[in-house]
Amino acid sequence: MNKQFLTVFLTVLVASVLLVQTGYSSTAVHVNNYLKGEVNAIADSASNRNEVVKIINKVINASSSFDVDAVTDLYTPNAVVADEEPPFSWNGPTAGAQWISTVEKTCKDYKLKNFKAKIRDISVYLQTEESVYVVVPVDYTGEIKGDHFDEEGAFTFIFRLVNGHWMIKSQVWVARKGM
Repeated sequence: MNKQFLTVFLTVLVASVLLVQTGYSSTAVHVNNYLKGEVNAIADSASNRNEVVKIINKVINASSSFDVDAVTDLYTPNAVVADEEPPFSWNGPTAGAQWISTVEKTCKDYKLKNFKAKIRDISVYLQTEESVYVVVPVDYTGEIKGDHFDEEGAFTFIFRLVNGHWMIKSQVWVARKGM
């Protein structure tokens, strides 16, 4: 019985060493970094989630208040924003500001009043040390010529860690009618 236990133990030990060397044991790396006091090395921490959700709230609230200034410095230099309004995509560090300007113009063109965004519960949130993938259900409401306007859909955001700060790499809107 001792030989069998020793064989299993050595097999598990060798497999663990191989996994760590090939990078499959990122959790072990995170724990070791945490034990060394490098708290930021933990990929999916509450502070990271709070920072990302704070940015998401800022962007979505800015989209219904047309606050271009609120989204400056939130996007990476090579960011992409996609939406159902022409020209359908905006690129670069000002992609968010360009998108909000387009949303504002569209609302004015349609005479959409009382435009509001309501963020629903986030159920998809995936994170590594340097990236976040999150799907955010949102309802937009308002009035067009006295009639109720309602559009449900979701934003998919990709965040990248840039110089210690989470920034939006991509942001894509899909209306429920498009799903």
